[in-house]
Amino acid sequence: MEFSYFTRKNDLSRLEGREFDVLIVGGGIVGAGVANILAANNLKVILVDKGDFASGTSSNSSKLIHGGLRYLAQGHLLLTRQLLKERNYLMEHLDFVKGMNFDVLIDDSSWSKTSIYFGLILYNLLGGKLALPHFRKDGYSYDGFRGRFTYEDASTDDAVLVIHNIVSSVLQGGTAINYLEATSFEKKDDLIETTLVDRFENGTYRVKSRMIVNASGPWVNSSYSQYTSKKIDNFRLSKGSHLILKRDKFNLDHAAAFRSHIDRRQMFIIPKGEVVIVGTTDRFVDSPSSNSMDNDERKYILDSLRKIYPSIDEGDVIGSYSGIRPLYGSGDDPGSVTRNFHIDMTDKMLTVMGVKITDYRRASRSISKRIGIILKRRMNTDGLPKILYRREGTDPLDTAIRKECALTVDDVIRRRLGYYYTTVDQGKSQVEIIEKRIFDFKAQEKRGS
Repeated sequence: MEFSYFTRKNDLSRLEGREFDVLIVGGGIVGAGVANILAANNLKVILVDKGDFASGTSSNSSKLIHGGLRYLAQGHLLLTRQLLKERNYLMEHLDFVKGMNFDVLIDDSSWSKTSIYFGLILYNLLGGKLALPHFRKDGYSYDGFRGRFTYEDASTDDAVLVIHNIVSSVLQGGTAINYLEATSFEKKDDLIETTLVDRFENGTYRVKSRMIVNASGPWVNSSYSQYTSKKIDNFRLSKGSHLILKRDKFNLDHAAAFRSHIDRRQMFIIPKGEVVIVGTTDRFVDSPSSNSMDNDERKYILDSLRKIYPSIDEGDVIGSYSGIRPLYGSGDDPGSVTRNFHIDMTDKMLTVMGVKITDYRRASRSISKRIGIILKRRMNTDGLPKILYRREGTDPLDTAIRKECALTVDDVIRRRLGYYYTTVDQGKSQVEIIEKRIFDFKAQEKRGS
């Protein structure tokens, strides 16, 4: 089945005045997972995003599928167990979620050797296996290094996980349209009329739905205030920034987890193809537009990293990226705000905040059950969401354009094929090729109508 510029155009041509059971605002991992479940239950569902699918937080994470050693250290055993259960499922069922070994580095800033040893035993037990961590003193030689323990978690391409859920929802009869912004909501009898504006080729459409799922991540307060004229209390935004560096100075067999000597925040060094990703920061911000790394964050990450790799300098930095975490909770320290998700129901708008990518299936099921109760529809969520879409063929670029609705070069480089996060040139050598392929595809005879 095709899911492309042409099917998008066809969907838009039939959109005006249509009525849906559920309109999902936000094409990140939460919206994608919910759309997948609702489509599997034969609900009339439409998902829209003002940008590309996964263009917000869901393509700018650390790209880890994990239980979170930090959450375990904070005493959140149930959350850690739930996350590890989801990690195990994703590793078993998806070939693009891959196991990754991590070295926990023990030095003057880390937890004690004993704490890490017993913590990893508990972490492994919560993940469903008994594995005693082995202590080694090799691999690193920086000042203060005393040894390392190795454990397993997983890594993925976060945007690809979103895209697979989006396409799976479409395969089951759902509608998903990128670059389509919900600009206003108006209650009309038992329905909500939403105005949608095409940010790719212009055009305005009005659709009706029985309810709205506000899964717009850092922008949930914008959608919420449009609908209610109020704002959500205790909604917080935290920025997590990462540096992308050349891999040649890193003698890495595994990824590494360490605590910064500056403030003892846990950080990761993650090998990805030709590069290494290092992060992340955790700082409150006031706006979703604060989604780029500032000089203080850059210095913090480099100074933290130089404790382990003293020869790293600015010339090794290829690029950076930042994601905005939509959190729900109080407190002055962003690291102490709960990483459990929160669901708010106001009239016919369900708003969700604080979902970790590892936990998206559990959150999507919880949201879908609430939708079933509100709409008085029996909702099967067992084993859902499932990924029905699988990439096929030998031409990934053709697949991105023809099967995954990539409309721009950035869609391909960042959110379909991941060049930005895995190659030294961040996809620059592919730009002209991608531009030509997209142009040639769109220049074909009129189709799909």
